[in-house]
Amino acid sequence: MPLLPDSLPLQRGEPIPNWAALGSLYETSASAYLWHSADGGADQALIDSLLRAIDSAVAQGLPAERYYDRRLVDEPEVARRDLLLSDALLRLITDMGQGQPEAALQQRLWHLPRPQIDALALARRALAERDPVGVVAELAPRTPEYTALTELYQRYLLISRETPPPRLPGNLILKPGEQSDVVPLLRRYLVRLGDAEPDPVALATAPDLYDEPLVAALQSFQIRHGLEVDGVLGPKTLAELNRPMSERLEQIRVNLERWRWMPRELGERYILVSPAGYFLELVEAGQVVFYTRTITGRPRRPTPSFRSDLTRLTVNPDWTVPRRIMREDLLPKIREDLGWLEQNRVRVQRYDEGRWLNVAPEQVDWNDPGHIRLIQAPGPQNALGRMKFGMDNPFSIYLHDTPAQSLFDEPLRPFSSGCVRVQGIENLVQYLLLEQPQMQNWLADALAQEKTRIRSLPEPVPVYMVYLSAWIDDQGQAQFRPDIYGLDTQVQARIQRYSAVEYTDIVVNN
Repeated sequence: MPLLPDSLPLQRGEPIPNWAALGSLYETSASAYLWHSADGGADQALIDSLLRAIDSAVAQGLPAERYYDRRLVDEPEVARRDLLLSDALLRLITDMGQGQPEAALQQRLWHLPRPQIDALALARRALAERDPVGVVAELAPRTPEYTALTELYQRYLLISRETPPPRLPGNLILKPGEQSDVVPLLRRYLVRLGDAEPDPVALATAPDLYDEPLVAALQSFQIRHGLEVDGVLGPKTLAELNRPMSERLEQIRVNLERWRWMPRELGERYILVSPAGYFLELVEAGQVVFYTRTITGRPRRPTPSFRSDLTRLTVNPDWTVPRRIMREDLLPKIREDLGWLEQNRVRVQRYDEGRWLNVAPEQVDWNDPGHIRLIQAPGPQNALGRMKFGMDNPFSIYLHDTPAQSLFDEPLRPFSSGCVRVQGIENLVQYLLLEQPQMQNWLADALAQEKTRIRSLPEPVPVYMVYLSAWIDDQGQAQFRPDIYGLDTQVQARIQRYSAVEYTDIVVNN
């Protein structure tokens, strides 16, 4: 190795090098340097390839400071520069191939395994093939969702470099058809973010009028940010319009980071569900072919991120109430009105001598019910609606219908106890069975009855539950939602805490 760890002082904001990996990388080299000739001359073509790889990573939301930024070029000491280049390559491969290690540390509610890569072997390959930019590019996620989010990040980055308009006044309420001297500023905001087109005629003839085109533009903004779509410029909409671009960029960065934790091969056909975004999309051959709204877990009963497979379809399901829901939600209702059970077609069973036996509600002490369970019969009132997709997972999460269809009209929908309610689930079922006439016949017959029917799907369909608070929808529109479970904040804190050295001129020793 050209330099010992205690000889490399780090500057403020620089990461601590991976000395073990660096040692292994240099041990297999016939030369003292990997990026320079024996006399210290720079291998500029090889270095330029790494710099292009870093530029590409920064364009995908990774911070340049993790890869020593300008010091890779400005460091005058050849041996130090060689080490910095090598560590930057190793770090870049890891970050792009499986996400920043610090960011994924002990992630609450995340149960998807991160991709497995051999960073050292890949670094050796990048050097042997003299192609760091190519090797790093192969590691990035290739899903349409990641690509679209990367493009959004770059667009917002360009916006952030413009001189921002003045803040909109926070005490304003502006309704359609009203006039206000703040209207031209509002127009600037909406044009800047792509929700409105420049309107020189309106500016020349009625600049202060909050007219219909501008109302439609604000409604577009409200839709994209999970706000009530009323066209009124009020406190919540103002808060989102005034949000600093730096915060929005950070939100996109966190979601790009989360994609880098994901498997690189999701399947030719898969379903993506976002608990934070309240959407489901079916992807086939890299194209979104079905997109719909969902209802997911409330903060006290969150929907975790994990992978499973749709394996079976239940038509007219009954519902065995989970114990937590029974204890916290239903027992208070039953104690107040025992008739609730009959009204909602719920029967009671008690576990006795190794069997579940039906028991009359009057025979249960509802203040201390013991080992009982509640089962809701199939039908229009059933909490699962008319259809349920079974998917094996340790969280007892599945996709299902709901009788409470009006809740899908809410902009934010954290109403479930963890499972995912799907708007228009029958359309998803029909799409999945499009080329399965036998299954379609079975489905039509099952829907004509009220009896519970269960059928295995012809092929399992992978499902990825992924917490995404920023994404591009099926119409190509940027969407943002609140960090309902506080997980974006957690990732941001870990990145800021672990990605940089806190003090100037730290000397790192083995």
